Amino acid sequence: MVAQQLVNLSDSDLKLMEEILCKEFKKENDQNRMSITKNGYSKPMEKSRRILACMNAIRSQRELKDKLSVKW
Repeated sequence: MVAQQLVNLSDSDLKLMEEILCKEFKKENDQNRMSITKNGYSKPMEKSRRILACMNAIRSQRELKDKLSVKW
């Protein structure tokens, strides 16, 4: 059901989602870097991994849409 809704999104919608996730990923990494500097240890990167997985899924969906849209 969710996958079907991702298929229905336009390329610009997917790009917007990817940009938002990219900003959030950068913010998480910056916070992790500050945690290492401030506390001397890194916090678990679970949230960063989940954001990265979402980014990869959206990127893959965009690539799939692009490949399927090419007409021979």
